[in-house]
Amino acid sequence: ISPNHVQNKKAIEYRAYRGEINHDEYRESIVRMYGITQPEQVARGKQALIDDDCNVAFFEGVPETLRALKEQGYLLAVVTDTANSISAKLDWFERGGFGHVWDSITSSMELGTRKPDPKIYRAALDQLGVDAARAAFVGHKTTELEGAKAIGMNTIAFNYEEDAKADFFIEKFSDLLEVPIVPVTGKILQ
Repeated sequence: ISPNHVQNKKAIEYRAYRGEINHDEYRESIVRMYGITQPEQVARGKQALIDDDCNVAFFEGVPETLRALKEQGYLLAVVTDTANSISAKLDWFERGGFGHVWDSITSSMELGTRKPDPKIYRAALDQLGVDAARAAFVGHKTTELEGAKAIGMNTIAFNYEEDAKADFFIEKFSDLLEVPIVPVTGKILQ
């Protein structure tokens, strides 16, 4: 992929993740970005992207860890930058065996803003009725971790970028069960 394609894809994602274009428009823009213009080929390209969206894999230990946290009394939330609907995300989680654990799902597309905008983190906290100081954010991108930290959340880096800064770093998702960041009566945001 050329640097120009990468930049164009990021611009398209930016618009989709903020809800400025719908998922169908997003897929069509991605396909057309590669110079595909014939209607039949555009339709095939869009279908390939739909098929790829359904091909979601989770890190080892994610379902078991999330269920264990839920059983321990934590409130769990998703804060996601996405062009996918919340129902699509929930379908993925259901197939992964942990669709039922979420107390809140905050989507950039629904809210019209992306991480690290404080608005997206605060929306999740407000849905849960939790103060930032009593919550932890688990993330991988440097910017999203910085955004959570900026509003006073504790941060945990997993599968993180090289320059990520966080209060805690975990190598396996199940290590989340060992992080002494928030008492059991506290809350965890993912």
